Amino acid sequence: MSPDGGPREGFEAKKAALRERIAAAGGRFHLRKRTASNLFRYAPRKRSGVPVDLGAFREVISLDAATRTLDVEGLATFESIVDYTLPRGFAPLVTPELKHITLGGASVGIGIESNCHKHGFVHDMLLEAEVLLPDGRIVVATADNEFSDLFRALGNSYGTLGYILRAKIRLMPAKPLVRLRTTEYADTAAFLDATRVASEDPSIDFVETLMYAGEKGALPRLLLITSRYEDAATPGPVPTDIVRRQVFYKRASLPGEMRLKAKDYLFRYDPEWFWNIPESLPYRLLRRFAPLSMRHSGFYKRWLHWQERMGIEQKDGKELLIQDWEVPWDKAQELLDFALREVDLDGKPWLSIELRVESSPTFYPIRPGILYFNLGCYCRVRKSGAGDFHATRLLDRKCLDLGGIKMLYSSSFMDEAEFDRVYNGQAQRALKAKYDPEGRFPTLYQKCVRGR
Repeated sequence: MSPDGGPREGFEAKKAALRERIAAAGGRFHLRKRTASNLFRYAPRKRSGVPVDLGAFREVISLDAATRTLDVEGLATFESIVDYTLPRGFAPLVTPELKHITLGGASVGIGIESNCHKHGFVHDMLLEAEVLLPDGRIVVATADNEFSDLFRALGNSYGTLGYILRAKIRLMPAKPLVRLRTTEYADTAAFLDATRVASEDPSIDFVETLMYAGEKGALPRLLLITSRYEDAATPGPVPTDIVRRQVFYKRASLPGEMRLKAKDYLFRYDPEWFWNIPESLPYRLLRRFAPLSMRHSGFYKRWLHWQERMGIEQKDGKELLIQDWEVPWDKAQELLDFALREVDLDGKPWLSIELRVESSPTFYPIRPGILYFNLGCYCRVRKSGAGDFHATRLLDRKCLDLGGIKMLYSSSFMDEAEFDRVYNGQAQRALKAKYDPEGRFPTLYQKCVRGR
């Protein structure tokens, strides 16, 4: 709850208390929070410095319907943001599909969703960001003030330049329901052409695809899912229950139409953590009867971390492949065909969205104005016998060879020279020298590759 005086006054009081904690820590600190991290590592991270809990910075401050903007604290989860904005007829321009991702985390990572072909990344909806710098100073960065270089570098910085305590973001009009239509293809060229056409249709709000490799020489199943907001009064099927009764990706893999409540659509992969909840009887009972506090990705991730701390190992002969890669659209078919042919997902789908940005973030230099194909995998895959995390290394190499780029929220295996080439190492060093001259926070390479 905010201290007396309202959300804005409460925010200022929390900032004052934060400054005192940082001073007591001698200025060397790292973020601690209870919500989902924007980093998913195959191995645990190594941290240094005194932990500073920013969990109090989790409230919505205000919504301006006339300008379609939201003033909100950086540790607010997207679920809390959507719970505030949807009843008022709005949603963030880009809402990651896992409920406990925070606005600040998604903004300094690379946050994507099924409407990125219209609105770019999560950080592209920022209008201003109030940032806690490594030396304890707090500054307000915008696209055209004295901290504009910091503002442009927030995306893909992963907290190496600072943490977002508050942001002003753009909103879009939203309706209570979303209608989804699934169309199936077997030919990758026709499938990708239809996907590109859908991404250029202004009447379609969301575009994504699920892609299954064919078994024993069979053709693949390539599923284009297009979705639109709808009013509750619009005739159509009863909204599907994807929390208790149906698994979203399975229902969406059937050609035809369905409707979801808007919040269920925005977080459609959260109840199953994409497709990582098993189909065994205990988990079917979990789906049907467990409290909602156990039916979200944050709970499953904490369960996985507990298993790691207890030394409990998966003995299924598989390894993690939780990654996203992006290539220019003219390379989409080559990447997709390669992935379907070379990596065995054991019946689980690949997921893709389409992406177009107006400007390139400093540390994630993709080309503005062109369409990109994002390919994601979020499960365990069969080991090939070619070394640890062979599938990750294989697809990383293919993506980079095609002139693409990979997201850094998961484990990476590049050397520092290649990392600098891909992620604008020269600009990284210049901005670290300006905003973190004492090196209190790790570099992007240290954090995202070396696991600091």
